[in-house]
Amino acid sequence: MSDKLLDLIWSLDIETINDHLPAERKSLKQLLTEEKPHVKTKKNKNHFMRKKNLELAAKILPKEEWENIRLPIILLRRTQLDKGLFSVSGGVCELFLIAKITERTKEDFEIFKMNDHQPYIWKPEAFTAIRKMSSLIIIGYS
Repeated sequence: MSDKLLDLIWSLDIETINDHLPAERKSLKQLLTEEKPHVKTKKNKNHFMRKKNLELAAKILPKEEWENIRLPIILLRRTQLDKGLFSVSGGVCELFLIAKITERTKEDFEIFKMNDHQPYIWKPEAFTAIRKMSSLIIIGYS
């Protein structure tokens, strides 16, 4: 088979594997107001988020940042990266939430956002994040 055909097959497989990923992401502020907080997936199904996970995120993030964070957070397992390394989707709010729940940082948000942070975490940290906030984190593959 040609390399182009193999690449096409590979990309179609990855798309199928990632059908559970959100087609949309919502702010923490919006999700806290919903009776049944959820987002739609690529397969047009609902991914529900637990209120207790949202409330924990609200305790960690400053209230003025609730509009800026987009949930769920996607942790991408990239095959071209080191084995066991995930990239964190989003910006500084998402990185801060992951860093806090994995105990990677003790800093408050104002200090955290002034520093540069790599958007990567290791597999044990990913599992810790999932254990603490399972409904707010989704694993994807690329």
